[in-house]
Amino acid sequence: MKVTLTQLRAFVAVARAGSFTRAAEVLKMSQPSITVAIKQLETALGLRLFDRSTKMLTLTKASANFLPGIERILSELDATLADFQSVAEGSQGSVAVAVLPSVATFVLPSTIKSFSAAYPKTRISLRDDNSPGVYERVLSGEVDLGVAGRIAQTTGLHFEPLIRDPFGAVVHRSHPLAAEAGPVGWDALAEYPFISFAADTGLRPLLDTLREVPENITAPWVEVSNIATVLALLKTNVGIAALPKMAVNTIENDVVFRTLLNPPLFRELGLITREGRSLSPTAQNFVQHMKDVLRPQWVR
Repeated sequence: MKVTLTQLRAFVAVARAGSFTRAAEVLKMSQPSITVAIKQLETALGLRLFDRSTKMLTLTKASANFLPGIERILSELDATLADFQSVAEGSQGSVAVAVLPSVATFVLPSTIKSFSAAYPKTRISLRDDNSPGVYERVLSGEVDLGVAGRIAQTTGLHFEPLIRDPFGAVVHRSHPLAAEAGPVGWDALAEYPFISFAADTGLRPLLDTLREVPENITAPWVEVSNIATVLALLKTNVGIAALPKMAVNTIENDVVFRTLLNPPLFRELGLITREGRSLSPTAQNFVQHMKDVLRPQWVR
C-alpha cells in the first residue's frame, strides 16, 4: 500500500472543508489535483472515503473513524518538521561552550543575555577550564567551541583571535605599589615576592617571553596552577603578580591593577573550533553574538 502525504492532507482538508473546491483553496492546489489525490487514496486503502450527492459531501462511517488518527499523525509530523526548521535556522537547539573562568565572568554574561533574548528556546551548556583544558574539551567533541588563550599544541583545532587582554601588576590595596595609579614598568616589581604560574599553564609561556626583566619575574617566589589561587594569595598581601586584566575583579579581590609597560604584554584570547567540522546553526549564532559583544576589543 502506497500512501502519500499529499493524499492524506487532501483527505483532511476535504473532510474539514466539506468541499473539494474549498479544500483546494486551503491547500493552494487545483480542484482536479485534489480529486485525483482522494481517488488515489481510496484506491490505496480499498475504502470509500466520502459519500457524494449533488448537495452534500460527507464522510463515510469508516473514514470518520480514520480521520482523527490521520490528523494526529499530520500534526505530529508538522511539529517535528517545524522543530527541524528551527534547528536549521539556529533558533532552537543547544550549544556547549568551554571557556576560561575570566571569560565566563567578563564576556559570557552579556553574550548570554543578548543570545537568550534572540533565541529563547536554545539551551546553553558552559564548562570553565584552563586553556589546555578548553582545547581538550573542544578536540574531544565534548563541547562545540571554546574561548581561551593561544597555546602551542593546537593540532586538529583552529584558533581565531578575538581579544588582546593586557597584563598588569596586581597587588593588595595596602601594598606600596597600590599608592599610585596608572601604568607601571616591570622594573618596579623587582623588590617584591613574585607569584607566577606553573609551566603547564597558558600564562607562564607568555611571561617566559619577556627579556631583561627582574630576576624575581623569571624565578618566581611561588608558582601556582590557576588564577584563583594567585588572587587568594594576593588577598593576604604576601606577594605581587602579573595578570591579564580580564582575570582580575579588583573590588571582589581587594586588589589594584596597574597596566604593565616596558614592555607591554598581552594575552590573546580566541575562538577555538575543530578543523574540518562546521558549527551547527545554533553554535554559529552564539559565536556571532559573542563577536558582537567583543567587537570593540577585537584584535586589529
